[in-house]
Amino acid sequence: MRGADVPRTALRFTTTIAVAAPYVLLFLPMAIWNDNPETDFVVRTAGIALLGTFTVEASLAMLAFAERRSGRPSIVRFGVAERWNAERVATIARAVAVAAAVANLALVLLGGLTLSAQVNGVLPTGALTLLSPFLSWSYLALALLIAADRLGGLRPASTIRWILMLIGSQVAMAFVRGITVGAAAFIIVALTLALMTALVPTRWIVATATLGIALWPTVYALRNDRRTSEGIAVSKDLSAVDRLRFDEQIARAAPYGPGHELGQPDLWSSLRFGLVPRFLDPGRPAVTSGNAINEFLGGTSTSSYTFLPVATSWFFWGSLGTVLLYALFASVMVSLRPWRAIGRRPVALVLATALLSGPLGWFSTPPDASIGMLQSVVSASPVLLVLWVWARKPAPVRADEPRRSSALTERRAAVRRHLSAEAPR
Repeated sequence: MRGADVPRTALRFTTTIAVAAPYVLLFLPMAIWNDNPETDFVVRTAGIALLGTFTVEASLAMLAFAERRSGRPSIVRFGVAERWNAERVATIARAVAVAAAVANLALVLLGGLTLSAQVNGVLPTGALTLLSPFLSWSYLALALLIAADRLGGLRPASTIRWILMLIGSQVAMAFVRGITVGAAAFIIVALTLALMTALVPTRWIVATATLGIALWPTVYALRNDRRTSEGIAVSKDLSAVDRLRFDEQIARAAPYGPGHELGQPDLWSSLRFGLVPRFLDPGRPAVTSGNAINEFLGGTSTSSYTFLPVATSWFFWGSLGTVLLYALFASVMVSLRPWRAIGRRPVALVLATALLSGPLGWFSTPPDASIGMLQSVVSASPVLLVLWVWARKPAPVRADEPRRSSALTERRAAVRRHLSAEAPR
């Protein structure tokens, strides 16, 4: 059973909708319901980011509309130029899913990424360093599974089972780590991709989101019990509903104003952290912009605090910097169009997933999330190379298509025929 087609308008404004979704669904409703005095600030900072994304996507939409009115095609038909072997894409997707689940669970069972390690400031070493690049493979597997389904290499039921396996591994990691945000972020991205690619009916997505909200108090209690068993102090005054007050987290940036240099990575440091794997650069420090903010607020360097992605960007780089940053994200996203074929273009879907799980994530920390996006692309490059070399097949030549020849070649052939006819016999 397939989902309904996604409206064209929603596909044209993918980045804008991705940025607006957490505000519409969670941040603003909680701010309004609880009469947050900084609700205007929450709206204003969201508007700054949306100005950047909407300007880029609206400009492209107007250009496409004008070209369509003039009769010229507005986009290249990638589906005709690139064809994929569906069975091989499915084979790669399953292999990556298994590798991601095994590596990620091994990483946390060996003591990496746990809350205790984070509190104690322990950096990955040895085998943990080698396993770190596989952290993003769950998102890579998710994108490839959906692409295999859309191409016909996996049956819908099989696709859902594999995705549920990935979600199960994320939940298991969350339990061992005592940190739920990673699993929540993965589920949000999975639901977003399912909606974008019409993987399942929309009512399934709504039902899943509703079930997650209903289970949150139980999950929150289990998380606190796990932290307590590890000897980590847990606030008894903070309820499960209070933990969803992300509007307060955003509003806390308001008194400090924009533009702060706290030692967060600059452009070149971001490229170093993002493009060079840690095992090739073991001496570099951890990327801890959240820890720097926590220290700025009077906390310790072993804990992390952010104002969520948009307000944190505003806090670091001001309004203009935030507009330009989100305009850049939108530009990268629209370069992956056409969206109606995104599910049948595995590489484009992988890159879109890296954006949605990185800088466009609901709870991401800039610039750390952009660095993480680059790291995920680097760690995915061997898989993408195998995908491109082994799972791609040439497009068949259609009978009604002229054979490839340039105007220059045709003119040269005509000249040769003319000279041949005039040659002395």
